[in-house]
Amino acid sequence: MDSELENRLVAKCKEKDGNAFRLLCRDYQKSLSTYLFRMCWNDEITKDLLQETLIKAWKGIGKYNHQSKFSSWLFSVAHNVAIDFLRKNKKSIEVTERINIDGVSSGNNGLYEIENSELHERINSAIISLSDKQREVFLIRQHSGMTFKEIAAQMNEPLNTVLSHMNYAVKKLKKELRDIYVG
Repeated sequence: MDSELENRLVAKCKEKDGNAFRLLCRDYQKSLSTYLFRMCWNDEITKDLLQETLIKAWKGIGKYNHQSKFSSWLFSVAHNVAIDFLRKNKKSIEVTERINIDGVSSGNNGLYEIENSELHERINSAIISLSDKQREVFLIRQHSGMTFKEIAAQMNEPLNTVLSHMNYAVKKLKKELRDIYVG
């Protein structure tokens, strides 16, 4: 979405136009869902967190200023919702790996779909193995398109610390997944 249209939609949202808000958030829902899922690893919790994110964004749209991209602000809201949830439920959440093989058919692409789901399982396992901070930085960067400077501001961390978390995350993921690429 171009920035001019985004700015017009934000202005309408601030006037409590629900249709403008739906249009504004429509393009981000899939990436928000993916980000939130990788924070909690549970489909039902992801749906709840997405809904809470959109409600908080709708209620807080008046606080959004145009100094950052709307998508960065929206991912900040999602990040805060996820972190709050994880802090409150840290002891009761069991991180589980989800493999989605629904729809795997006996047709010609069944083997591809199974291999693809196994690849997703390996990637998810590797992401789970990261430290909390490394996982946060990696997932925010992958799913929001935020700059490292924006991530540092959102996480209230120095830029070099965020860059270090990303560096260690990438190194660990490469090590965990090296056999996939060496082949």
